[in-house]
Amino acid sequence: MREFFVITEHRSETISSLLRWFFLVLCIPLFYYPPIADVLHFNHDTFLILLTIGIVYMTATQFVLYRFHEKSLYYRLFTRGGIVFDFVCYIWLMALTGGSESPFMPVGYLIVIHAALYWRLRGSFVLAALSFSMYLFFFIRDGGIQSTETFFNFFMKSTFLWLIALYGGIIASKERQYYFEKNMYQLQSVQDYLTGLLNHRKFQEDVLERTKLKTPFTLVLCDIDHFKRFNDAHGHVIGDEVLKMVGATFKRYLSSKDGTAYRYGGEEFAWIMNTENESVVKKTIEQVNQHLYQFPYTTSQNRKLPVTLSYGVAFYAEEDSPADIIQRADSLLYEAKSDGRNTLKVDKLKSEENQLIV
Repeated sequence: MREFFVITEHRSETISSLLRWFFLVLCIPLFYYPPIADVLHFNHDTFLILLTIGIVYMTATQFVLYRFHEKSLYYRLFTRGGIVFDFVCYIWLMALTGGSESPFMPVGYLIVIHAALYWRLRGSFVLAALSFSMYLFFFIRDGGIQSTETFFNFFMKSTFLWLIALYGGIIASKERQYYFEKNMYQLQSVQDYLTGLLNHRKFQEDVLERTKLKTPFTLVLCDIDHFKRFNDAHGHVIGDEVLKMVGATFKRYLSSKDGTAYRYGGEEFAWIMNTENESVVKKTIEQVNQHLYQFPYTTSQNRKLPVTLSYGVAFYAEEDSPADIIQRADSLLYEAKSDGRNTLKVDKLKSEENQLIV
């Protein structure tokens, strides 16, 4: 039940989209249903054009919200662009429904709040300034300044507009800061500081989840060859740089679609790959090794320090517990290191080739 009240960015955009549909449906009887339209006498000249544009844009937005990822270009274009669309339609609708006396004037408050969600205090003030400017234009155009009552109404509505911009911007800024800090703390709890990979704790959680759900996967444990000797010879600062380089290489060749890389501990790493296809696993490993071979760590004295890895590859079996598959992969890694390192061992071979090609 608590989750129902958690408003994510995607959920807020879904609500905004539904509100657009609500106002669009509301406008149709106001313009075309005789008992209401005959009383209001709104300007029909361009409403049908506005209605058509609104339906097309809102349908496209609905499609993007449900079919595209939040970080995609289309998603960001339609969500951020939605504020501009809302503002244009808002001014257009005010022009058709009485200008400064339009019953739709309070819709501007919602647009200001929507802008605050993305651009915080600055965004809310920019939209408030634009809305106020157009409202002032309609007010002067319609001769509202000649009536004390009309001027008082204009003053009060404008004051509320600026207060909402200020208060909404402050709340949005505080919420964004809280959201950023919360994400940062969550990330710190699961991320290895040095390499930027996920940490051992997150690895154990993900293996447990996979085995509980019985989701097929491949576990790869890998170790930097002779890393202790490397540290002793070149120092821990360079050792840390090598760990960063290896982590960056994993990120480059192990996409989120293929799987996830973790720092298991010290110079040891783990991959959880979303496949049981041995050739796919081996191809990814060879890409990593080929990259490390072509781009070794280079010291400030332009000395190249080759970095190689040994691998143990275990495929998930339905009866496996987390300890079972980790133990299997660890034993295979130990075999690879015993066989001279810079190689891999697989627990169910489909070929006789274990030595990596670099």
